Amino acid sequence: MKDADWERLLGQALAPAAEPEEELDQALIHQLKERNLVKPKHRRRLSIGLLAAVLLLLVSVSAYAATQLFSAKQVAESFGDRLLAEAFDSKDAMEINRSIASGDYSFTLHGLVSGAGLSQFKHSSEEIYPDRTYAVVSIVRQDGKPMPAVNEPEYGEVPFFISPLIKGLKPWQVNIVTMNGGYSEDVIDGVMYRLISCDQVEIFADRGVYLAVSSGSPFYRNEAFSYDESTGEIRSKEGYSGASALFDLPLNIAKADPVKAEAYLESMLTPTSSPESPSDKKLVADARRWAAEIKTKIKKGEEIGETLPDSIKEVTYDDAGNLQYSHDGRSVTMAPDSFFQEGQSGFSETFSVSKDGDTFKALLFHKDENGVITGRIIVLN
Repeated sequence: MKDADWERLLGQALAPAAEPEEELDQALIHQLKERNLVKPKHRRRLSIGLLAAVLLLLVSVSAYAATQLFSAKQVAESFGDRLLAEAFDSKDAMEINRSIASGDYSFTLHGLVSGAGLSQFKHSSEEIYPDRTYAVVSIVRQDGKPMPAVNEPEYGEVPFFISPLIKGLKPWQVNIVTMNGGYSEDVIDGVMYRLISCDQVEIFADRGVYLAVSSGSPFYRNEAFSYDESTGEIRSKEGYSGASALFDLPLNIAKADPVKAEAYLESMLTPTSSPESPSDKKLVADARRWAAEIKTKIKKGEEIGETLPDSIKEVTYDDAGNLQYSHDGRSVTMAPDSFFQEGQSGFSETFSVSKDGDTFKALLFHKDENGVITGRIIVLN
């Protein structure tokens, strides 16, 4: 059986009955969602943490000079996308040039354009959703200091989240990541320019669409924005320690397509599944049985199984604070609070079970009284 099949089956076996926390949902999406990314002519850099599996960061080395903020067309040209530059200069493009100051930064939304075949750099999702939306945002510091250049150590220390958000839809579920998004970024004369792209948003014009910008994380954060379940409105949080801004996109309501929008959301938010064979069902049942036995043994303090000595390792942490563990080709990157509650020590009751030949193995994490977390592989008896 293929690794992907194991992941699917074990995921079904160990899935909790309760819905995970929103940020854990988002982290899982970032970690598991894989895409075939385009290979442009420019040098490229993958963004930090879990974005490496999702968002492509293209760092241009252009020496294109500017004495004032570039237009959306000029930004596309600086990334070598002549076709997209022409699209930003067409009658179908929207020139916005609106600025919002928040925290230490000022954000300017320069322009927006939607359509099919607008970029020289194709995204794999265009085979299914040919229409894409492109937008250009610039970021400057309010104190007048230049943004760190891409070759400076400080570059990337303050990450930014820039994404369309749809009114009436949960922003942690529908954003640039789940909408097959990506971005290109460069710093020119102290100004950071980001060119984002995703599946086109005009089909949601009748609902209303925002462009959200925040600092402090490359992901959507509830700390930066609030979502009103009753009205569907999204707002920036005034008490957020970083910067948070929302632009209302002036989309043409005539271009809305409610039928297409509903079909798109259904394909995005409804997980697909395939019929299980008898052997698949047995595997799921075995994994569930082991999961139940492990939890019982953890609570009773009993020995779980034979620990592989060379697998006992202290975890490391990435720039986003996620714990990382790897052993013999198996690796995990997750937020610590998805395994341990505040103040908790001992073995985590969140773990994974896999099968190696005829043997089941469990990956467990342990936290001592000093907060040190270690991972280990245990052979189940």
